[in-house]
Amino acid sequence: MNRKQRRAEEKQGREASQGVEITLAEALRHHEAGRLSEAERLYRQILAVDPDHADSLHLLGMVAYQVGRHDVAVDLIGRAIRRHANVAFYHCNLGLALSAQGKLDAAVTSYRQALALQPDNVEACVNLGNALKDQGKLDEAIACYRRALALKPDLPEAHGNLGNALRGQGRFDEAVVCYRQAIALRPGYVEAHSNLGNVLRDQKKLAEAVACYRTALALKPDFAEGHNNLGNALKDQDKLDEAEACYRQALALKPAYPDALNNLALLLTMRGEAAAALDAIKRSLQTQDTAAARQIFVDCITKYRCTSGDSDIQAALVRALTEPWCRPSRLARTSVNYIKHDPQIGACIARAAGAWPRRLSVEELLGADGADALSTNELFGALLCTTPVSDMEMERFLTAMRHQLLDAVVAAAPEADAALRFYSALARQCFINEYVFCHDDDEIEKAGGLRERLAAALEAGMPVPARWVLAVAAYFPLFSLPAPARLLDTQWPEPVTAVLTQQICEPEQERQLSATMPRLTGIDDEVSKLVQNQYEENPYPRWVKAEPAGNARTILDYLGHHVGAPIASGRGGGETIDVLIAGCGTGQQSIGMTRLLKGARVLAVDLSVSSLSYAQRKTQELDLTSIEYAQADLLELGSFDRHFDVIASVGVLHHLADPFAGWRVLLSLLRPGGFMNLGFYSEVARRDIVKAKAFIAAQGYAATADDIRRCRQVLMDRRAQFGTTTASPDFYSTSTCRDMLFHAQEHLMTLTGIETFLRDNGLTFLGFEIDRDVVRAYRRRFPDDPAATDLAQWQIFEHENPHTFGGMYQFWIQKAD
Repeated sequence: MNRKQRRAEEKQGREASQGVEITLAEALRHHEAGRLSEAERLYRQILAVDPDHADSLHLLGMVAYQVGRHDVAVDLIGRAIRRHANVAFYHCNLGLALSAQGKLDAAVTSYRQALALQPDNVEACVNLGNALKDQGKLDEAIACYRRALALKPDLPEAHGNLGNALRGQGRFDEAVVCYRQAIALRPGYVEAHSNLGNVLRDQKKLAEAVACYRTALALKPDFAEGHNNLGNALKDQDKLDEAEACYRQALALKPAYPDALNNLALLLTMRGEAAAALDAIKRSLQTQDTAAARQIFVDCITKYRCTSGDSDIQAALVRALTEPWCRPSRLARTSVNYIKHDPQIGACIARAAGAWPRRLSVEELLGADGADALSTNELFGALLCTTPVSDMEMERFLTAMRHQLLDAVVAAAPEADAALRFYSALARQCFINEYVFCHDDDEIEKAGGLRERLAAALEAGMPVPARWVLAVAAYFPLFSLPAPARLLDTQWPEPVTAVLTQQICEPEQERQLSATMPRLTGIDDEVSKLVQNQYEENPYPRWVKAEPAGNARTILDYLGHHVGAPIASGRGGGETIDVLIAGCGTGQQSIGMTRLLKGARVLAVDLSVSSLSYAQRKTQELDLTSIEYAQADLLELGSFDRHFDVIASVGVLHHLADPFAGWRVLLSLLRPGGFMNLGFYSEVARRDIVKAKAFIAAQGYAATADDIRRCRQVLMDRRAQFGTTTASPDFYSTSTCRDMLFHAQEHLMTLTGIETFLRDNGLTFLGFEIDRDVVRAYRRRFPDDPAATDLAQWQIFEHENPHTFGGMYQFWIQKAD
């Protein structure tokens, strides 16, 4: 190439470069003005000339990010970084796109790289804080926001985001300061006004919260979130009509707004308009199937008395039981109600209950269509496989169907394969309720004979009909067979396999776990030994599905949202907290507390190795690694060289010879400023149970499975005499019925006695864990106690409403610093 050609090419390159710069500047003007399609066209024009033009790749990626094409954004900005790796804002914006994809770990890496290249990059500091906050790493997020403010103290967004992180830690006063600073810097900062309202609502300063929301809406009338938040504060003030108008305005602006749909459903439930509430929550589930919508569905459906079948609701109930959306026991009564509205199954149940105790033939019991309906009703199957059926009529129908299965198997009567699914669910229900269904001598003799035939066939290596397995499993746990593992050598249909897993594999896993369960203390107290023996025989309670995990919170945040007055300070605000579950039973509370409290390291102890092994199996099933189980008598923990930020002992202390002595032992293990969650039986609420226990003692029933079965039938026949006893869910399984009516040791408590103990020991009552409707009713009765923490007034309320604490007094207290 000669000199003239070289000069011509250099000139052409300069002109092309100048053309690119001109085009890039024009594209940026369009971009900054929001004309994204024009900007995109020009960026692509540049890349057609220079495919590796880093700025155009980056900015085209930002256009993709702004229109929600996050995968494209990540690809384009990544190409820009590969071209020029040392440009800090490339990495920062890549982090934004990765955050939008939910890839928070990768986003954090990008923001950190931006800061490594440019330590004073305020935007990267704030964005890193946002990503860390979304990861739940609030301490690190707060440090990032403070770093950003050290670089640029007048940045409203950093003050606002710092307020959000502090609120997440329950540090409400500090959050208020941050929001007010953000507003001082930018009076028109709509989100800061709204977030200030949120934290004031957390503090129960409802009038101030309402004022903040109204300011936000004056600045931005089409702010759907502001209307929704205002509705929440008005609802808390019991201004339900105004709250409803706010939710409906939010939905007018944003018809598929899940939070507004959920809150509207919750409000309608509060007003007793359950049918309308369910319509709203069905719309929410169809729009965005969120954990909040599922929880509100549960709240709505448990208060709704259906009058006809609804396929959408039944489908949601199946999901709610099997995924699950709550503890399945909460949905047992509602599910039974829906099943009874099935024309075929409802008629079968009514025939069985109406003829009781006479046993109907299978033709009389099922009629023409009943058998098919039993095999195809998904809700019936989900209910039987997940929780004890707490309904007398349904129990009598299932008892009759179990008898029909046994008779058909013994007589070698033909049976359609479709029936296996129902009979499998029936056998699983019998195991879950610990064979609480009644039987006569002839029936149990016949079932025992079938068990012997099954054992003999297994011993001889002979093939076994599937119905034999299910019929035996409906009367006896399969692990009680000689060499039950032989059943696992056969390829069975799925319904039979499910029963084998439940009754052979899982109990064997528990047996192995029991052999290695740590022992922290001896068990020398005589009452403790009696209680231990009861729960070794009947691990309590037997459960299948754990409550969903939800979003873990700090203990301060949780208490601020779920009990009376907000908690200003206390243990548990850091990255990890030490939790003791004293009397963990089969693990529902230890698992629940681990998932509920952020950073929880849990020690769960119990008297019963059987219960602990059950808990350990369920914990492994859920892949939780931060729970330590051990056998111990809480009375012996006084010399234990560990202390805790949170201690929970629900339904335990009232089974000690001296509940208050046990309470003092636990207090000695609680750190100053720590929290305690307790549950005691109420003397007022258990009056009907006291009557039933007196009757049981007079009749001489023993705490054996056979006597419990016999006694239950008498109590059901005379149910009017014993009030709410037979309506309690605890009546419908052997272990829970034994715990309720045949316990080796039990004390009933009063709120006066609890208040005296709290005062004598310098403890602060924080509030009850109780249905929101009850708290609202209490506040209407005692408006001078908005925090709902006056136990003397609660005692008056309880005497006026004796079934308020039918479960337990379950409450939180705090130890002084």
